[in-house]
Amino acid sequence: MDTQIAHLPSLDNFIKLSNHNINEFREKGHTLVHEVLTKDEIAAYRPVIVGAADRYNTEKRKLEERDTYGKAFLQIMNLWQVDEDVKTFVMAKRLAKIAADLMGVENVRIYHDQALFKEPGGGPTPWHQDQYYWPIDTNNTVTLWMPLVDIDVNMGMLTFASGSYVNGAVFNHEISDRIGIGV
Repeated sequence: MDTQIAHLPSLDNFIKLSNHNINEFREKGHTLVHEVLTKDEIAAYRPVIVGAADRYNTEKRKLEERDTYGKAFLQIMNLWQVDEDVKTFVMAKRLAKIAADLMGVENVRIYHDQALFKEPGGGPTPWHQDQYYWPIDTNNTVTLWMPLVDIDVNMGMLTFASGSYVNGAVFNHEISDRIGIGV
């Protein structure tokens, strides 16, 4: 485990969400919250997360050997369980408070963390609903997507289907060639 933890900035202070963010999340099922992290905080945590992802990545197949799901992105899950510095980021009170405020609850529980990387030459990410993968029986959930690099439209930003969570699963299968290619 890393010993950098004393040098990482604390993410335990809170930011106040706007009523617009809270209302938009509750209405559409998604919102964009600006400036959750400072540039200095991103600069401190990005190498920690990338380094842990490199160390714990188990995907060894070449891109052309993978299925649609495997080509969409490289993913390393639950780094917080094996790396104390990543745990500091994943368990940050600031992030938990944002999730709680959006859902209108006092406390939140983490299901998992997931470091996702779009690889050069990788495939598109087909439309999907994250909850297909979660063994929970509520829609009162949050996925926090925190890019640690500057993103622009040419990179393929996230696209959301507003309100798609209201009626549960739109389709009940995993990311694959069976569903249309999205973003």
